[in-house]
Amino acid sequence: MLAEATLGISVSSPVEDLPFRIPTKPVPAPAPAPPDPNQKRRVALASGLSLLWTLFALLAQFSGALDELEEPSLDWRQSLNSYPVPPSDQLALIAIDNIPADHPWPWSRLDYSLMLRSLIDYAPQSVVFEMNLNDRDTDYTSFDDTFSHIIERANTVVFAATAMSTSDSTPPPAKLGAIPFHGDTHLVSHFNSAIWPLPTFAGESPVGANNLESEMGLRLRRLPLVFLLNQKMIPSLVLQASAQFLGADLSSSEVQIGRAIFLRRKDGKLLRTIPIDDQGRMRIRYHTGPVASWQASFDNILVYDDQIQHGITPEHDLRNLVKRQVWIGRTDDKERERFKTAVGQISRVEVELQAERTILNQDYVRPMPPMILAALYLLIGLGGAAALIQWGPIHTGALLVILSGFWLESSVLAFRLYNIILPLPSFAMLIFGTYIVGLLASSWDLEPETDPRQLPLDF
Repeated sequence: MLAEATLGISVSSPVEDLPFRIPTKPVPAPAPAPPDPNQKRRVALASGLSLLWTLFALLAQFSGALDELEEPSLDWRQSLNSYPVPPSDQLALIAIDNIPADHPWPWSRLDYSLMLRSLIDYAPQSVVFEMNLNDRDTDYTSFDDTFSHIIERANTVVFAATAMSTSDSTPPPAKLGAIPFHGDTHLVSHFNSAIWPLPTFAGESPVGANNLESEMGLRLRRLPLVFLLNQKMIPSLVLQASAQFLGADLSSSEVQIGRAIFLRRKDGKLLRTIPIDDQGRMRIRYHTGPVASWQASFDNILVYDDQIQHGITPEHDLRNLVKRQVWIGRTDDKERERFKTAVGQISRVEVELQAERTILNQDYVRPMPPMILAALYLLIGLGGAAALIQWGPIHTGALLVILSGFWLESSVLAFRLYNIILPLPSFAMLIFGTYIVGLLASSWDLEPETDPRQLPLDF
């Protein structure tokens, strides 16, 4: 203490440094920013701009301008296997998956006669030959009589023809089956002739054209179901096979171009309504995995039949073919037409099986009804633009991102469960445009310019 006093240093305790009174009155908060006097005008401006943009997005959607962007997204949705579909119990495939070097293609009708003879005892509902059996060489025609007798014993055998643009006087088969039609046909594929199966065995059998019209790079998304042959509407092989399986009468059915094909029985009962576009095409609903629950190699049919005759259960039991429609076609790697699809690269006959399963199961791909889609787009467009004025760009941007994610998940779920197409490119266009017009409206200078001649004069 003496030293401190001597040096003149004042030492105070921490308690003495505390204020005598703690202030309890809070510091006043800064004054809030004054409300924008033009907010209602900005909301109206944003709504008007958003309405114009939404109508533009709907026009792009309904006119087909965005189809090139939409198709890959549909391929992606069809390739998802989160909800696998079981193979069809109505169809069967006998695949020509091996062409030996010592047995080159095309094969003699003897091969088909032996195979068809092995199938007769097991009562398939019908048999469809996907390849065109039109060879007139004696190497192939020498067994046509035998083939014809076996066809007469079978339930129904459907043959394929190939439509052509060149003129030919060859008459079509009697059971080709022309279909009544209505509508504008200028986009439907027109042909003047066709390569028909030989009448020596196919004269009394139904026939369908097996022409497939792929996109660039053998990409195939839609399959034509009808063609115009000398101003008559004829069925494709898939449509003919479907009609035979369902018991439809093509002369009692009807084609409305751009709308649907109405398959009816002879008594007029409607069996199927198949949606088609202006070109008479149906979008194929592809599914991953095998199309039919019964598939076997062509080489093994005679072996399986022999095993059954000797009381041996074969690997693929031919007795399970009863009431099924059996398709026969090439699936070997040397088949030149292997189409690119949403489920990979597959052969012609597998594409046609996918298409027929679409018809039999009524598994059609359908767009969302235009009125519902337009109402949703208007609600999102007008609401998003108004929200940006009210809540600001950051909160509204986060909301639109969440809404986009919900739309994407909904598009996958709606397609997988109900085959409903929720468009993605036009929705992305809508969201982007809504945000931009909202920003423009929020930053637009709505204050009227002051005329210098109207300024007050200071004296």
